Amino acid sequence: MIENNNIPITKTQTDGLKYLALGDSYTIGEGESAENTYPLQVVKMLEKEGFNFSSIKVIAKTGWTSGELLDAVKPEDIGEGSFDIASLLIGVNNQYRGQTLDQFKKELIELIVVTRGFLGDNNQKNLVLISIPDWGVTSFAQSATKPQHQIKKEIDAFNAVIKDEASKHGLHFINITDRYRENGGLAENLVTDGLHPSKYIYSQWALQIREIFKGMTDH
Repeated sequence: MIENNNIPITKTQTDGLKYLALGDSYTIGEGESAENTYPLQVVKMLEKEGFNFSSIKVIAKTGWTSGELLDAVKPEDIGEGSFDIASLLIGVNNQYRGQTLDQFKKELIELIVVTRGFLGDNNQKNLVLISIPDWGVTSFAQSATKPQHQIKKEIDAFNAVIKDEASKHGLHFINITDRYRENGGLAENLVTDGLHPSKYIYSQWALQIREIFKGMTDH
């Protein structure tokens, strides 16, 4: 499990790109090896295209809500402008625990502000917000107390907040939810817990994130 760790990336230059990935179990790839998580797949894809990375920092933990991620990020000794690019995928545990949209919105905005500080003045737009996948399509959800249509409705509401805040702050928003609803429940796209995505799903997300990052960085 990746938890508040710096993962060294082979670097070919001292001023390589620095990537900060924030989130929860989807960001650490619960049930998958670190190399198969979407942050590391993004890096591998871009390195093959000639981009150079000096580091990737992942701050994420299974079960974290937006508030818990915020509590973990604040004490981190990260200076202004320490990173070039960042991604944020959070909110599924807010939905799962029945927390309010208002609380999530407040914490999401604070996370955006804090993360943009880590990016510095020259990279204020280099934060990608990722939609929450709908876990209602997984085999795990069959034993959930909420029906699939209710989970879907709540996930849509949380994603609407994320998309709206991305627009308000001039940030990129990636919708991974629609496609996940089509193939996220397939056996090969789930790890053994029947809930979390496999490397094949993460590669789909990584492809989308890669395209956004390519437009942000100089080659």
